[in-house]
Formats: sequence, C-alpha cells, structure tokens
Amino acid sequence: MNTTDLGPEVVESILKRLRRIEGQVRGLQKMVQEGRPCDEVLTQMTATKKAMESAANVILKEFLVLCAAEVAEGNAAKPDEIATVLKKFV
Repeated sequence: MNTTDLGPEVVESILKRLRRIEGQVRGLQKMVQEGRPCDEVLTQMTATKKAMESAANVILKEFLVLCAAEVAEGNAAKPDEIATVLKKFV
C-alpha cells in the first residue's frame, strides 16, 4: 500500500501535520543555536516527538482500515503485511 491509496483529504491532513513538525524542528534548531536552557529544548523535542507519533498513528489507522477491507475480500497475504508493519511501528 502507498500513501496515494489513503485518499486526498487524509494525505493533505498528514502533510499539514508534517509542515507543523518541520516548523517545530526549525524552532528547535534556533533554540539550540541561541543557547536556550536544556529543559526548554527537551520540552520542545518531546512535543515534536508526540507530533510525529500522532502523524504516524493517522497513517497506521488508514493502513489498517484499507488492509482490513482487503482481508475481507480474501487477500490472504495481507495479515503478513499487517504484522510486518506493526513490528516496525511498535
């Protein structure tokens, strides 16, 4: 399955999340360059990590929905693909 299979509204939602994350990472770079306190940098890093996890969860959910439909249609290879993806994600 490719991200093109997710549907345009889901893809746009993911892209918006990634653009925000990109801004957070740029902000982190600036914080480090400015010599900001470590606890502030770590707090922002934690927020960035959670944002990445949230974006990944959107993709994973859509992947599982699409795979479930294929399993229901009799695609016997999908459970193995699902297991492989879950091993990478978890």
